[in-house]
Amino acid sequence: MRTTVMTAQQRPAHRTPLLLRVLPGQVRIALVSGTAALVLFGSGAWWLFQHVRTYADQRTQERAYELSLQLAAQAAAGKETLSDSLFNWPLIEVDRKGRTVIATGAALGLADLKALLPPPPAPPPRRATGAPQRGTVHVGAVDEREHDRFHRPDGTLKPPPTSFTTAEQKALLAHRQAHTLAHRTITVFATAVHTPAHACHRPTETDGSCRSTLYVFAPPYVAEEATAPLRTPLTTGVPLAALLVAALAWATARRSLRPVEAIRQEVAEITDTSLDRRVPVPDARDPVRRLALTTNTTLDRLETAVERQRRFVADASHELRSPVAALRYELETALAHPDTIDPHQTLHDALTATQRIQTLTEDLLLLARPDHPAVHSLIDLAGLATELVHEYRHRGHPVSLRSSPDQAPVRGDGTQLHRLLRNLLDNAVRHARTAVTVNVTDDGHTHTVSIHNDGTPLAPEEYEHIFERFTRLDEARDRDRGGSGLGLAIARDIAERHHGTLTAHSDHPQPGTTFTLTLPAPPDTDP
Repeated sequence: MRTTVMTAQQRPAHRTPLLLRVLPGQVRIALVSGTAALVLFGSGAWWLFQHVRTYADQRTQERAYELSLQLAAQAAAGKETLSDSLFNWPLIEVDRKGRTVIATGAALGLADLKALLPPPPAPPPRRATGAPQRGTVHVGAVDEREHDRFHRPDGTLKPPPTSFTTAEQKALLAHRQAHTLAHRTITVFATAVHTPAHACHRPTETDGSCRSTLYVFAPPYVAEEATAPLRTPLTTGVPLAALLVAALAWATARRSLRPVEAIRQEVAEITDTSLDRRVPVPDARDPVRRLALTTNTTLDRLETAVERQRRFVADASHELRSPVAALRYELETALAHPDTIDPHQTLHDALTATQRIQTLTEDLLLLARPDHPAVHSLIDLAGLATELVHEYRHRGHPVSLRSSPDQAPVRGDGTQLHRLLRNLLDNAVRHARTAVTVNVTDDGHTHTVSIHNDGTPLAPEEYEHIFERFTRLDEARDRDRGGSGLGLAIARDIAERHHGTLTAHSDHPQPGTTFTLTLPAPPDTDP
């Protein structure tokens, strides 16, 4: 025998998940909601239908039981005609010799019914009737020996009669009931009956009395008729309700996704020339609002990064032009007039211009870096200030440390903080007349470094202007002595990267200007 193995490529692909993945989100939500509603409502409808059917069937059996007691008492009293005068339910009474005593309703039209009945119950001792015993019978076909009597020429049953007064009308109703019960399993209540001799018309016992069994059927069509009004509303209402839920879910999902679409449209329209635009933030406190806030935060960072890049390009093209032109002029002059120049001085001037270009380039690259410190080490700000004061003590004007705690720990990049303090000291020494003083203080939550020079005080409108790039308050100074104009801009940038502040003011009794650096103390250190 040959066995065929199906490989993964040969197996049929399940395309339903793929189809769901490519459908729009609101359609998937509508499908899932509609399916869930269909299952939920369908389960509820099935439970209601079964509950009503079970209740109707239970009431039918209770009535059949009561009817059995009532008719059995009448039979024991010798009444010859027994019937259900209210609903004409089928019943049959069979004596001990197998003779049919009474038959009404569908019992008249079912073939070989007596052979299919449950065995008779035991006769009650010293009582006329016993308790009804519940059983089942699977009835057979309909007795069609009088087919033309109850059927039309086309073979269909004649319509039900409008009244039940004549024997013909009762026979037609019984025949129609027989068709309803044919080939079905029916609950039946069997009751033993003992009729005394003075009331017995067809004795079965030697003393002239009659013993028989009364069978009362609980027709299943009663429960079916009770549940029939529910079929159409449930079979049509449940799908319509599920469809309504799906439509509502689709509309709700579409409405909920409108803010997302607005965010998408706004982001799609943002270009490098409109980075100041922001996406709309919905009022609802939901994930869409958080998405909008996160998108705006990202756009803020993107705008800052692009602005840094633009400023770097503009600053580089503007500030590097002069030193590059000077260097080119020196070299072209040396090549054009080699006999009229001092080679050593020319090389010295070229080296100076190259160093200035290098310093300026490093400063511009520092300002163009991303907005976060490189490392987050624990740095002693007081020790750093003490070290630099000792280094600057004999540079031009004396630099002194007036007060400082033993330690002033901050978290950040030690190299950047060293650059920050050095830029402030360079600026202070450049503008001081006689001296520079440094103070380091600690209030338990922040560390403050104040650097004061006794030079020309600043005007109030210059407090912020001096931190802008390439700002030189004394334009008459040459560039070599005045610096590149990036030192204070770099210092403030480093302070902000470390979540601190750097300010300048001259509104105090002492002459000159004070630069104040404030950095937060780390939360995991004891003040």
